[in-house]
Amino acid sequence: MSEILAPCGSIESLAAALNTGADAVYIGMKEFSARKNAENFSVEELKQACQECHRRGVKLYAALNTLVYDSEIEQFAKCVETAAKYGVDGIIVQDLGAAEIIREVCPEMPLHASTQMTLNSVCGVKAVERCGFSRVVIGRELSESEIKHIAENTSAELEVFVHGALCVSISGQCYMSSVFGGRSGNRGLCAQPCRLDFTCGDRHNVISLKDSSLIAHLPKLQEMGIASYKIEGRMKRPEYVACAADACYKSLKGEEYDVERLGGIFSRGGLTDGYFSGSLRDMQGIRGKEDVENSAKALNGIKALYKDELPRLKADIHVTAAAGEPISASARCGNVYANAEGAVPQAAKNASATEESVCERMAKLGGTQFFAGEITADVDEGLYIPAAELNALRRSVCEQLDKAILDRNTPRYNISELQPLKAQSKRAAALKFRAEVATAQQLSEALSLPFELIYAPMKLLSDSTPNKERIAVMAPLFLADCEEEVRESLIRLKKAGFSKGVAHTLGHAELLKEVGFEALGGYRLNVINSRAARFYERFGLSDITLSFEGTAQQLSEISCGIPRGILAYGRLPLMAMRRCPIAEGKPCGAKEPCGKSIRDRRGNEMPVLCGGNYVELLNPDLLIMSDRQRAMAQFDFALLKFTTETQLKPVLNMYLSDKKPSGSLTRGLYFRGAE
Repeated sequence: MSEILAPCGSIESLAAALNTGADAVYIGMKEFSARKNAENFSVEELKQACQECHRRGVKLYAALNTLVYDSEIEQFAKCVETAAKYGVDGIIVQDLGAAEIIREVCPEMPLHASTQMTLNSVCGVKAVERCGFSRVVIGRELSESEIKHIAENTSAELEVFVHGALCVSISGQCYMSSVFGGRSGNRGLCAQPCRLDFTCGDRHNVISLKDSSLIAHLPKLQEMGIASYKIEGRMKRPEYVACAADACYKSLKGEEYDVERLGGIFSRGGLTDGYFSGSLRDMQGIRGKEDVENSAKALNGIKALYKDELPRLKADIHVTAAAGEPISASARCGNVYANAEGAVPQAAKNASATEESVCERMAKLGGTQFFAGEITADVDEGLYIPAAELNALRRSVCEQLDKAILDRNTPRYNISELQPLKAQSKRAAALKFRAEVATAQQLSEALSLPFELIYAPMKLLSDSTPNKERIAVMAPLFLADCEEEVRESLIRLKKAGFSKGVAHTLGHAELLKEVGFEALGGYRLNVINSRAARFYERFGLSDITLSFEGTAQQLSEISCGIPRGILAYGRLPLMAMRRCPIAEGKPCGAKEPCGKSIRDRRGNEMPVLCGGNYVELLNPDLLIMSDRQRAMAQFDFALLKFTTETQLKPVLNMYLSDKKPSGSLTRGLYFRGAE
C-alpha cells in the first residue's frame, strides 16, 4: 500500500491526520520551512509529534526546504541536529547546499528531493537519486503519462501531490513574490501575487489556478508504483487536513468519499485535474464569496471524522492464567513483542473464568491504535479473574507494546559536527560579459559583438550556425514531454560542433554530461550558498551563474573553485509556466516571441516569452547594473539576458562604458535582498 502523506502546519493538525488514515505527515520547524507563515513546530512539539507518529507506525518528515544563505549555515545545521535527535524519518530539502550539510551532520538521514528542485524528467530524477536522495517529489505540472514514464524508468521512491493548492509556475521556477515584494517563495515567504487580478484582453485572473485534486486517480497512481500521495496544505486548518486524508484513505480502499465536502472545504472556483489529464484550458480559478460560504458549510461535522483514535495496528494477544501463578499476557504487533503480569488469580466460588470470557475482555481495544488480531488464552479450571484485573492487564500489555513500537519505529542517528569550509579563491579573472538570447536576430547580432559566450535556445541552432565554440546550448526548461527529443537534438548538435550547454536544472546537468557537453550552471539552479556552488563543481559544472535572489554582497561571499557569474541585465523571469496565459492552455510552441503580454493592476505590461512547451513571464522593468561596476567586479562574468530587445550593441556599450542608465529600471534584489 502506498503512503498517504498529510500536511501538519501545527500540532493541532496532527490528530486530524493521524485519526483519518495518514501513513505519514510532513511538518515545518520554526526555521527553514517553505511555509514560514504556518504556525510550524517548536522543538518540544517536534518531539511530541515524533512520538505520537512513531507509536502508531506513522512516519514524520521534516521540511527544511528553503534556500539557505551562507550566514545561516550554522543555524541550519542546528535544525538538522534537532530533527535527527528526535528521530524524524527523513528531511525534505530543496537547496543542494543544505543537502550537503545534512549529509555531513547526519549521514544516515534519508533525503527527500523537494519539488522545488524542478524535477520533471527521468534524467532529473536519476540525477538526484545518484546524489543519494531516497525519494523524489516530482512536479505538480506533470501529466498521467509523464508520471508513468518517470516511474517506469527510475528506481527512487516517487512522491506525487494529489490534493491542494496548485502553483501556476513550474515547480521551483517562480520568482514573482521576491521580485515584486522581496518575499521569496524559495525562502518560504511566498506572498501569492499570482492570485491577484492579472489580465489578458478581457480575461481576468489569468495566472490564478484552481486547486488540484487527483484523489479519484489514486488507483492509477497506485498501479504506477507511486510511493507517496502528498496532500498540500500546511497553511490549512485541521478540518481540511482531515477531510483530504479521509478522502485519500477511502479512495485507496475502494470506498466512496464525500466529493462535495472535499471540494467545499476549500477551493478556488472548484477543483481541477488539468495537468494530470492533459487538459489545460479550464484551470483558472479564484476564491470567491461562494467558495467561502461553501467552506463554512463543509466545516459542519468534520471534527467527527477525527475525534476518535483510528485503530491501525493489529495486536495478537495471548493470556495465561494458571493456579498459584500471576496471570500474564503477551502481545505481538508484527515483529514487536511485549509482556505484562497481573495478580495471582483466586479460586472461583461461583462461576469460573473461561478462555472465551478472557479473550472477549482482552479484545476490547477501543480507544487505542490497536485492533484485535488473534486473541487466545490458556486458563486453568476453577479460577476467578475479576473483570477489572483483566482490564488492567490489557491496558498494561498494550502500554508495553506501545513503548516497544515507539522504540522500534524511532530512528537513531549518529550526529557529527559541521566542519567549516576551507577557503577558496572567489575571483579567477577579470569581468567578462555573456549574452542570453531569445531570437535568431539577437543571436546573429550577439555573434558580432565581443561577448565571451552566448546562451542560445537549441531551437535557434543548426549545423550551419557559425562560431559554435562561442555558443552554449539551452535546452527547454521543461523536459517531461520532450526528454528523448532533446537528447537526440543535443547529440546532433554535438556532432555538428557545439560543445557547451547551459544547465538550468539538475536534470539538464545530467543530460548534458551524458551526451558529452561541457555544462555551465544557469541562474535557475538557485545557487545561493558556497556549499551548493561546490556541489555543482563536484557534479562537473564548469562555472555557475548565481541566483538573483541574494544581495550582491551575499553572492560575492560565495566561495568555490569555478568561475561565478551574476545575471546583470534584462527582464527578470517572474515564473516559467506550462500553461500559457495568452493561449489559455498549452503554449503555441512558437520559435520567436509573440510580442504579447499580460497586464497587472497598475497597467504594467508583463511580456510572455514562448519557450516551446512552456512560457516565461517577464518583469515589466529592466534589471540594469551598468553603473554598478563595483558590485559586478566581484564576479567572473556578467550575463546580459535579452528577450524583447531588437538591438544588443547599445546595451553592451552601456556596460563597457560604465554608463548610467535612464528611464524606468530595477536593481532587482542585489541591494535590497529577499526575506
